[in-house]
Amino acid sequence: MTKNNEPAIDRSIYPMPMFVNLVVSNLAAAEALYASAGFITLATIPGPGDVPSLVHLRREKYQDILMTQGPAVRGTTTASFAAGAIDLAEVAERIRADGGDVTGPIDTPWFTTDVTFSDADGNTVTLTAPRQVDQAAAQAWVADQITGDFETSGAHPFNPSED
Repeated sequence: MTKNNEPAIDRSIYPMPMFVNLVVSNLAAAEALYASAGFITLATIPGPGDVPSLVHLRREKYQDILMTQGPAVRGTTTASFAAGAIDLAEVAERIRADGGDVTGPIDTPWFTTDVTFSDADGNTVTLTAPRQVDQAAAQAWVADQITGDFETSGAHPFNPSED
């Protein structure tokens, strides 16, 4: 049995520092697919005739998607979200079972494991998690390979819970 490590979803309304807008051709179908990836429907705003005009999805705090129904343009939206401590293989299987086009889980050269899925309209979302077994190698890689104008704390940059 797989332990459910998914965090409780913050259902409060707050000023969102960042969110993704998706245009989908079928709100109900897209809402179901994103639910299989761990998003909940936080709010639905009715439009004319009580047909939803906007659906607000959330996975974790500050992981918000606003969806509207309309003529979608394939491949116009790509977003990545920190997956947290969840079983990405299990998430990938749920998305596949609900008809999503899924790649992964795949281990990246930058020490994460990613699951990428696309909805029926070509919007693409990646859930990404640090590979915990490779933390020492990731720390050495950051120190030896990455350049830029950034600072890291004493904690590993891929494991902020150590702060």
